[in-house]
Amino acid sequence: SALPEKSFQPPRAVFTLGYTGLFPAIFNLASNAEISSNATCGDPEPEVYCKLVEHVPGRRIKNPHCPRCDRHPITNAIDGTNQWWQSPSIKNGRQFHWVTITLDLNQIFQVAYIIIKAANSPRPGNWILERSLDGVTFDPWQYYAISDSECLHRYNITPRFGPPTYKTDTEVICTSYYSRLNPLEHGEIHTSLINGRPGADDLTPDLLNFTSARYIRVRLQRIRTLNADLMTLSVHDPRDVDPIVTRRYFYSIKDISVGGMCICYGHAQSCPLDPKLKCVCEHNTCGENCNECCPGYHQLPWQPGTLSEGNTCEKCNCHNKASDCFYNQTVSDLGLSLNRHGVRQGGGVCIDCQQNTTGTNCENCRDGYYRPAEVPAVLRPLGECLFPHVCDITTGQCVCRENVTGRTCDRCQSGFFGLQSGRGCLPCGCSQSGSVSESCDQDGRCRCTEGVAGDKCDRCSHGYYGYHGRNCTGERCDGVSAIGRHSAVSSVAF
Repeated sequence: SALPEKSFQPPRAVFTLGYTGLFPAIFNLASNAEISSNATCGDPEPEVYCKLVEHVPGRRIKNPHCPRCDRHPITNAIDGTNQWWQSPSIKNGRQFHWVTITLDLNQIFQVAYIIIKAANSPRPGNWILERSLDGVTFDPWQYYAISDSECLHRYNITPRFGPPTYKTDTEVICTSYYSRLNPLEHGEIHTSLINGRPGADDLTPDLLNFTSARYIRVRLQRIRTLNADLMTLSVHDPRDVDPIVTRRYFYSIKDISVGGMCICYGHAQSCPLDPKLKCVCEHNTCGENCNECCPGYHQLPWQPGTLSEGNTCEKCNCHNKASDCFYNQTVSDLGLSLNRHGVRQGGGVCIDCQQNTTGTNCENCRDGYYRPAEVPAVLRPLGECLFPHVCDITTGQCVCRENVTGRTCDRCQSGFFGLQSGRGCLPCGCSQSGSVSESCDQDGRCRCTEGVAGDKCDRCSHGYYGYHGRNCTGERCDGVSAIGRHSAVSSVAF
């Protein structure tokens, strides 16, 4: 299997406590891929082919021969052996200029480079390298042409002269650099999707998106031929041309290497197989690709890690009263959120504050609760609130209804009784002259002076008389005297 091109320097995994991004190692994604092609020599039946390197006019080759091709499957291109894939020669028809090879990487990766090695034929002439996330819609990564004029006429793209260079992170160019005739066999094509681009030193979101793919497609569109045969093959059907000419024109690939890594957005340095490759997220990130902050770590918005910045997700300051939060840009802009260092920086908003707390940071008591100021802070967890009434937030003194008193509004004021939830207290209504005080018991009965009776102390007791808003007079008599006196009073009345 091919090694990375020498000019490509992959991002290194960094182990510095979150100050820089973390990246898994780059490895050959093709070795675990599924690969297919729509044409293979020897399928459905064996055919004879000739090696171009042995049939070049003016070149003396010892013992040239045309061997038999009995199927060289496309899987040979990724199995790491010396075997190769080979297409049918154009002796079978002009349609074999157009051959498509597709790799399915089985999940989305970030692709850094692709290296294609030819076997017993020259490198392809015209072709397109494409990518896809879903296997349905493909976008071009790069165009390759036999000549610069082919870039213009075939692909309508201004050619990039010399070794490929790129002006933007997403520029798609056309190059003839890798389509030269020589070498006639074992030539290589190195396509770096990162090197030479502006964001190569510190991966940008555009470059990350541009290099993300699950499917890679190679659309071969023209076999590289000798100039001497070009005219003949362009005006005649290959099946009408001498087979000694057409049998030597085919595609062959002995290795396809796809250098890439798991997409962990700069927040993981390992990506084990479990059962598919999965990021081991760090920097307080979660998600299949470390593409979001973990619950409770949204003080700052999620950002991908880069080679220069770790962009670690920061824990919200909920004073241990909430396990989750969310980021709000407006809260951040207004400086309404306190980070865990006590600085108003970030936009974390706590969710579902516990222990009767509320607020952006669970820093306030809910309506009806207070934080007891008399309890030392070391004994009182910050944010703990008590007493479910409308109360002063520091003293805990509840705001009572009229005629109700007590720190928690749990008793009636003097002169009132019958505390009921939602109704308050009723006035005792004690007679000022007939009662000891204005207070009464829970049933509304007043404490009367001597000789006075009634719930409100507003009449004389049995055996007393003369109540006119003052104390009753007289003495308590025995039963006979009382009856006699009552009779006498009655007779006088009549």
